[in-house]
Amino acid sequence: MPVAPAKEQPPGFVSEDEAKGKLKAWLEAAGWEVRVAMGREHGIDIDARRRGSRWIIEVKGQGTLNPMRVNYFLGALSELLQRMDDPQARYSVAFPDIAQFRRLWQRLPALAKRRTRISALFVAASGQIAEVE
Repeated sequence: MPVAPAKEQPPGFVSEDEAKGKLKAWLEAAGWEVRVAMGREHGIDIDARRRGSRWIIEVKGQGTLNPMRVNYFLGALSELLQRMDDPQARYSVAFPDIAQFRRLWQRLPALAKRRTRISALFVAASGQIAEVE
């Protein structure tokens, strides 16, 4: 039985593994040692360490439909909360830098962001990373 060709994504589309790769390069350029769980590998998506500091990042890809992105957003927060067992670590969720993910982050109550100390990283197709608290 023939295999269907992979669906080609539009220019600027950022998959989960692409976002992980861009984040890894960005972190390493800042001196972090980075372990990345690629593909379907289980565990922490990005576990970065530098001079006694630790940064745990849950990463999601762009998805193709608005409802899928909402589920990705909620899933990333849920997965990150379940991994919050290191009181000294920094915690972030990371998404492709598109308007819908930025709006979802803005809608998350400021109190929730303050109490959990979670930040969001937005990953552009160009490789530029923006951190928003």
